[in-house]
Amino acid sequence: MNAAIFTKSAKGLILASGLIAASSIMGYAQDAPVALGAQATSPLSAMYSGGPSGITTLGGHSFDLTAGNSISLGNGQSVSFAGSWANATGAYLLLNSANTYLWYDQTVVGNVTLTFSDGTTQSTDLMVGGNLREWRTGAGFTVNLIADPAAAQVWSGTATDGSAAVIDMLTISLDGTKTLTSVTVNDTNGWGALAILLAGLTISTPDPAPAPQPTCSRPGNSCNTPAAENSQAQKWLPSTTATTPATAPIDKHTTNGHHSK
Repeated sequence: MNAAIFTKSAKGLILASGLIAASSIMGYAQDAPVALGAQATSPLSAMYSGGPSGITTLGGHSFDLTAGNSISLGNGQSVSFAGSWANATGAYLLLNSANTYLWYDQTVVGNVTLTFSDGTTQSTDLMVGGNLREWRTGAGFTVNLIADPAAAQVWSGTATDGSAAVIDMLTISLDGTKTLTSVTVNDTNGWGALAILLAGLTISTPDPAPAPQPTCSRPGNSCNTPAAENSQAQKWLPSTTATTPATAPIDKHTTNGHHSK
């Protein structure tokens, strides 16, 4: 395993932007998986043995892992994804940490900030032992438990070195009344080798409204039988052509003032 990806200390900003049409692949009707793009440079295959890949479902949501890489954020680094997700109902992140030694337990080491089209923001702290834990739970001397119900394990297996490994999903619920325009993950930790790992991101939006269906008052499926459809065909409907009412004959004698006797 390449340990170098977990020991970054240089501060920087990794920015990835793009409209949802360019950066997302529609999965489930309510999910918009976001491709992590070129800034994802840490191969998942170097971390997990037989880990998830491609367009995959984890924790009941669809994620785009086709690039096969995750994003590793060191101290002071961040990554941002821009788009336009109308009436978003939730953001789901495949999120863990590396080098999560015991002394980080109950420490806030970062946050996820959501920005909306009206300029408002919503921020969720990332706390070790709360909603963030070590990805390689078999490493030893690391924080391997999460207590926040918003974070849940969605995959378990082994790391490439044979030790136990996991992928967790952080759920950020939204009320579905605003347009989400940006998702930013910030590593605010200022010391040590801890790194925040983002393996996937998806945004949930409301299902499209179904097309209205005609009502049927006949028993069973008899509304759809050939006879029923024929009986409702246009040729049997009353004509809608307007008719001109007949006019009464005009008495020519009454129009010139003369009357016959």
